[in-house]
Amino acid sequence: MLTTDTDTLVDALRDTARSLGDAHGLTYYTTPDDVSYRGYAELDRRARTIADALIRRGFRPGQIVTIGLTAGLDWADAAFGTLYAGLAFVPAPVAGYGTGAALGERVASIAQAAESVAFLTDPGVVARLGDELADRGIASILLEDLLAEGDPDAWTPPPIDRDAIAYLLYTSGSTGDPKGVIATHGTVAATADSEIFRNGPEAVMVGWSPMHHIMGLLLNVVIPAVNGSQAVITATEQFQRRPVFWLQLISRHRGTISAGGNFAFALCTQLATDEQIAELDLSCVESLFSGSEPVRPETVSAFLERFAPTGITRDQITPVMGMTEAQLITSKFPDEELVIRRFDASALEAGRLQPATGEGTVEWVSCGRARSDTSVVIVDPDTLLPVDDGVVGEIWVSGPMVAPGYFRRPDATAETFGHSLPGREGSYMRTGDLAAWLDGQLYVTGRLKEMIIIRGRNLYPADIEMAARALSPAVGIGAAFELQDHPSAVGIALEIDPDELAASGEDVDGLAARIRAGLTARISLPSLGVALVAPGVLPRTPTGKVRRTPTRTILERGELDTLHLSGFRPVPLSV
Repeated sequence: MLTTDTDTLVDALRDTARSLGDAHGLTYYTTPDDVSYRGYAELDRRARTIADALIRRGFRPGQIVTIGLTAGLDWADAAFGTLYAGLAFVPAPVAGYGTGAALGERVASIAQAAESVAFLTDPGVVARLGDELADRGIASILLEDLLAEGDPDAWTPPPIDRDAIAYLLYTSGSTGDPKGVIATHGTVAATADSEIFRNGPEAVMVGWSPMHHIMGLLLNVVIPAVNGSQAVITATEQFQRRPVFWLQLISRHRGTISAGGNFAFALCTQLATDEQIAELDLSCVESLFSGSEPVRPETVSAFLERFAPTGITRDQITPVMGMTEAQLITSKFPDEELVIRRFDASALEAGRLQPATGEGTVEWVSCGRARSDTSVVIVDPDTLLPVDDGVVGEIWVSGPMVAPGYFRRPDATAETFGHSLPGREGSYMRTGDLAAWLDGQLYVTGRLKEMIIIRGRNLYPADIEMAARALSPAVGIGAAFELQDHPSAVGIALEIDPDELAASGEDVDGLAARIRAGLTARISLPSLGVALVAPGVLPRTPTGKVRRTPTRTILERGELDTLHLSGFRPVPLSV
């Protein structure tokens, strides 16, 4: 458990293992009937075994290993095994992300960007990958071999401190312009030490997010292990098949903390039966975090109404605002009220939060406040000066959870990190998100960046556009964007070269169908709206760059002249 300011994550798990043995640990449900357990003393022993084997193989502190495993407790073993060797790791998405060359290319791109010296995996993943990693000179190592080779009693603590890199995180679909966020032992430990978790041996954390995702890895494995909390985890596929299983695990194990995106609450509300709800007892929950995507008031209200018989209350819902680069920025704290307010819509369009009621208002959920050692300032993105309360600007954050930068990307690091504000101490990070403070509460209103967030995944529009161009020589420049209140979660508008299309022997409808199938499979999108247009039709900047938001706006107004349009809501007829 975290005990001093000098602790690394290795020190913390070692202390947890000594204090709690195997009485506390990680419980993993591969299926509702297939359960495995890893006590913290056993996790420590396996980590020492893996670390010893890595050192025997010639790996040295400071090197980076990519991890990609099928599922389950192997992730905990591999993550802490690399840390115990003084290495850093990069989690790679391999579960549920396709097969063959496309998967191998995705993993290889992440591994190359991170300068990984090896890929730590299992036979099932190796069988799916193809030859992409080997072709790029990245050796695969089986976790089972390291466990067979190492000697836990021969392990010695690595020469690392809190400034050492613990892991890098590459956001989903970022291979076109890869930026690996650096998480040090210190930044991760600071997050684990946050008072919003009420963590420690008395806490029970329940989760289902994938292990390559920050929410899954940090909340389900790292924080419980270093704090001694009990953790109950299920495979993401189990949540996808039966969302209510998440709540059943909370009820069964008396979970105190759990988290999901807004979509998770909506799915449970939609799919849970009266019989399933009658069997749930959620009164044990202290914080049910809602994050990774905008927290929608209608979703919160519907969830609370549907699950009222379970003992869940309004103040157990815990909106959070965070991002990979800064981890948890703000949150509703335990025992504080959930704040949902209405604001004048026209004032909001002008960049001001003006409380109002009745017609012409919009409802926003507060994302709470920052903790005492973290400074969150709203800054005018043009003047780079702090704005008054109630004025919308860019979120800047400073604190112990903020990353030191991007791996091997000094240009991107300088753009995002290390900024100063007049009259304020500390180094600030620009988040690219828009918000306003009002009465001590943070209201997130949008994004300067055009990141697409789908079910907790961060997708870069440029990567989706690039993937579309790779499908056919007829596909030219395009614009991808997130959608709301459409049949599709993501939309893409693409300019089509008529000569190339004719040469391919394909028509626009056939090409659109192939684009939809190709992108939804390659990028794992839940749904995609496709608009095909003639060359030169999409809005551009003076330098020729396509403008994504204006493209979406004119498409929704019915002002975009399309050759094909599908997956979008019908354009309302003007009266």
